[in-house]
Parts: sequence; C-alpha cells; structure tokens
Amino acid sequence: MASQQNPMPIPERVRLVIALTEVNSRYLRGENRCAGAEIELACALSCEKHEGATPERTRDIAQLRERLSASESELLAIEAERDWLENELANFDTTGSGKQPGDLQ
Repeated sequence: MASQQNPMPIPERVRLVIALTEVNSRYLRGENRCAGAEIELACALSCEKHEGATPERTRDIAQLRERLSASESELLAIEAERDWLENELANFDTTGSGKQPGDLQ
C-alpha cells in the first residue's frame, strides 16, 4: 500500500501561473463559442434574407443572438479575471523578488 503523505504545498507564484493558464484556456474555448454563434447567426440571417422569414427562423435567430450575447458576456468576465490574475502575478513578482516593474530578468 502506498504511503499517504501530504503533497508538498504549491508555491503561490505557481498557483497564480496555473490559474492564469486555466483562464487562458477558458478564454480560447469562449472565443470558439462566440465564433460559432457568429457563423450560425450569419447563416440564419442570410437564409432569412434569401428565403424569407418564418416563425421558426425568427425564433432561431433570436436564440442565436441571445447565445452570442451570452458568449460575449462570458468573454468579458474571463478577461476581467485574467486581468486580475495578471496583476496579482505582476505584484507578486515585484514584491516577492525586490524587482521593479520593467526590470530585466
């Protein structure tokens, strides 16, 4: 049976870098969702223009617009989280190492 030791604690800077990496990954997925919604909306609007409006098409376009808006709002929230993490990391690096922002590494 393997011994159950407590893993070594993760340094704060590493935690920040891991969190920033996860946020960047979520942001990329969010960009893909936005792009997909934009493409679907453009296609639906093109169909409506060429084939005419139907109740189903109108409903689908409204849902696509809502989905795009929600995806854009999600991206804004992720950007705010990323900005916060970047600032935390910069502050950590500045205060933790005695370096000033802009110092060469």
